[in-house]
Amino acid sequence: MSTKIKLASLIMMAGVVLVVAFARGRAESANDTFSFDAANLKDRTAWTQVNDKPYYISSRLNLLCQLPTANDYERERKTNPHVSTFITVYVNNIGLKAMFARNPQRFPEGSIIVKEKIHDYEAHKPVLYTIMRKRERGYNPEVGDWEFSVVGPNGTELQGRGKLENCQSCHISERDSDFVFRPYLNSN
Repeated sequence: MSTKIKLASLIMMAGVVLVVAFARGRAESANDTFSFDAANLKDRTAWTQVNDKPYYISSRLNLLCQLPTANDYERERKTNPHVSTFITVYVNNIGLKAMFARNPQRFPEGSIIVKEKIHDYEAHKPVLYTIMRKRERGYNPEVGDWEFSVVGPNGTELQGRGKLENCQSCHISERDSDFVFRPYLNSN
């Protein structure tokens, strides 16, 4: 067999190996399952509550001279689900060190941050959970490889997951803190 044929065969075999490896990696990512159960947040061996008391996220409506209506807040929440809510934030053990670091740092792969949202501070009845999960490098480089999820008030119903544009468009502004807002750290 000539050297050119051997070289061509090696290149072709390497190409096949790369295609198979790439396809396998894609299949694993596509089959990645993620489930969430808010009841597990009580497990202090796996989760740390970041802020002692719920942190209020105001909206531009709170700055108006007139009293905003419930409809005003509902319209506002369509663009940002966090406004005019109280949040309690939880982080898993993998992300614990990065969450409480004095200077913002990159969260390690596998970090999970959960925001439990409530509208009524007294009733403390969750209306939504939003979740950030740090994925493998290259998953979503535009926003630090974070995957975003939305879970309904029952704590298990997955309403959306992935590269959610509504989440990304806001978190993109926090590039210097690995795309994580952390004003609630100062609220304790």
